[in-house]
Amino acid sequence: MTFHPDWNDQSFLEWLEDRPTEDELRDAYLALEAHRAELWTAGSTASYRRDRYDVDARDVRRLVQVKAALAREWVRTGQVPGTDLHGQPA
Repeated sequence: MTFHPDWNDQSFLEWLEDRPTEDELRDAYLALEAHRAELWTAGSTASYRRDRYDVDARDVRRLVQVKAALAREWVRTGQVPGTDLHGQPA
């Protein structure tokens, strides 16, 4: 399943629970960053949304979740020793 930034929370969590690959997680991270930037770009259709503060907060929450999933993937594949992440927020 291909990630889309406008998914509802349930769809996003289902996608995240399906253990996406590292590339899918990276693509999702970039898509969320682009989605956030569009919210604050003057003249962009998204910048006129009344709920852009709520959407931005949702995107930030999802960015944190995707970044945590990437960190777990890096530990799982041995790219980062698991001890380096001890005590880090997830």
